[in-house]
Amino acid sequence: MSRLKYALIGHGRRGAGHLSTAATLKDTFDIVAVCDAHPESAEAGAAKVGTKAYTDVRKMLDETSPDVCDVVVPVQLHHIVSCYLSRCGISHNVETGLAPTLGLMDMMIADATENAVKLQTSENFPFVPVEQFVCKLIKEGVIGNIHKCYRLFSTTGYHGLAAIRCRMDANPKAVSSIGHTMSVTPYVDRAKRDFNRENLEFYAIDFDNGGLGIAMVGNKNGCLGRNKLVGFETCGERGTIITNGNQGATGGETVNVCTDEDLRNGGRAQTYEFQREYNTDKTLHRIFVELPTSLGGTVEWVNPYQHTSISETGISLATMLDGIARAVREDTQPIWTGKMGRADQEMVIAAHRSIQTNRQPIQLPLEPDPIEEDTFDRNFETQFGVHPRADIEKALQVNFKAR
Repeated sequence: MSRLKYALIGHGRRGAGHLSTAATLKDTFDIVAVCDAHPESAEAGAAKVGTKAYTDVRKMLDETSPDVCDVVVPVQLHHIVSCYLSRCGISHNVETGLAPTLGLMDMMIADATENAVKLQTSENFPFVPVEQFVCKLIKEGVIGNIHKCYRLFSTTGYHGLAAIRCRMDANPKAVSSIGHTMSVTPYVDRAKRDFNRENLEFYAIDFDNGGLGIAMVGNKNGCLGRNKLVGFETCGERGTIITNGNQGATGGETVNVCTDEDLRNGGRAQTYEFQREYNTDKTLHRIFVELPTSLGGTVEWVNPYQHTSISETGISLATMLDGIARAVREDTQPIWTGKMGRADQEMVIAAHRSIQTNRQPIQLPLEPDPIEEDTFDRNFETQFGVHPRADIEKALQVNFKAR
């Protein structure tokens, strides 16, 4: 099959990153359009890759007939663009979180299924090279069966929860949460987001294999002098894997594990550092660790994009975009389906419900809450002047602003 025709919908901060990554995947995509409600943003993106600029999704689809669309609009508009694309028979990748409510996500998943299109959630954190390597270590049994995962992070919870699900290789069955909010002096962070409050949430997730996941998140973003410490620790029966919890951080990762001899001598684990090997053009070749033969010897993850100029921090997004392309080409499931994106958000929504019920455990899976759905609809109508579900094509006329 020739290259797939790719169109970006939403050329803002994240959308620009998606576009540059898609442009690097020259054997996969032919970029046919960049669409954004702001003409100057659409034109700037289109100029970068030498393609057409649009401000209207419907016109773009009519004139370019893309095989795949990449949706990077504000989250409250995800379901509108996604459902419209599904009804037009176009497979698509949607930025995280998939949608703000369970009902909206169910709507997106149902429309994609009914119209036989591929819906992928762009949850790229589990596909960061270090995360892929950690999961390989776990699957090869280097530290034994996994029982606990701890993750401290400064922003959105669903990224960490997705990674914890991968490391635990199990399904969450209940969530308990503590929440705290405090006022702060108003400031604007590096992503141009306004803050006047600081949130902290602490999640405890019970898994059906008897394991426990702990995640702490907040919107401190390294501002106001807050501690920038983040971390990710996964505990197995004979060892621990420690990495940085930040998606963009690299280096300093270790696997601390006991050989049989170590177990007989007080259980003092030895520390084995992750190592990186680079090609002559400084692209990442592989991540590996040298372990004793009894623990598996050399274990490695080899970069499938080393023939490109994609940096280590860009590999996860490239993996996602390749994932939706492969699903379309081979008629297989995307690597992170809409249902998986829903499962990530479901844990966050369960955590919020736990906070509202005085920290009581919330059992999974969840059903949509009519009050939550109605609140979203009323707020949407107040902001945009149209109902978010009654008429998708009419709602599509909403001026989707660049992120």
